[in-house]
Amino acid sequence: MNISRLCFNIILLQGICIFGAFAQPPNTLTSQEKALGWSLLFDGKTFNGWKKIAEGGWEIKNGELLAVKPENGKQMDIITNAQFDNFELFFEFKISKETNSGVKYLVTNDYEAQKGTFLGLEYQILDEMNFKYPERGELRSLASLYDLISADKKNPALLEHWNIARIIVNKNHIQHWLNGRKVVDYDRSTESFKSLIEKSKYKSLKNFGQSKKGHILLQNEGSPIAFRSIKIKWL
Repeated sequence: MNISRLCFNIILLQGICIFGAFAQPPNTLTSQEKALGWSLLFDGKTFNGWKKIAEGGWEIKNGELLAVKPENGKQMDIITNAQFDNFELFFEFKISKETNSGVKYLVTNDYEAQKGTFLGLEYQILDEMNFKYPERGELRSLASLYDLISADKKNPALLEHWNIARIIVNKNHIQHWLNGRKVVDYDRSTESFKSLIEKSKYKSLKNFGQSKKGHILLQNEGSPIAFRSIKIKWL
């Protein structure tokens, strides 16, 4: 992409984000969304509906759910109390320099090889300009299905600006969206998907990614990340 095209896309995305912010206040539902069955997962004020896997790691400020850098250096994630099967998840996220985070879905803690550890399919969130994985980089890029499928033809995600993400799970058919564009589309029931698992970091986990329902988890790996307007609709 040439420089002028990139600048145009960035300006357009900024305009979309600004318009969206004025059109609807964060952490709210419109009457139309309520009629369509949307529910808020984050009210902008409390941790209602969530539990911290480890003590600390998250704070709420100015209507934002913020990762706090752990003093002990350990990962400190937060997870929904409820489990979900077929759904559309919408959320806004803001990354900073060297952000490395993710949103996991269909999360369970009953994989025999790592009993008690919450694991699931992951929508990768990353500052691609300043954070680079030394291995399997494209498969761990922004909006990718982490370690399995790289995101395709992404609109840019801006640092210190709100970006819009969607995850759609319709039985075995799953999609990732970033800033209005579908970037990942896969069927987890296929042999080709199972072969991706066998080549990934999840190869020791029997039936990884095949859970019919599970929690939603937000990652805190020690770098800054902010979330807001987290909402879900059952399909």
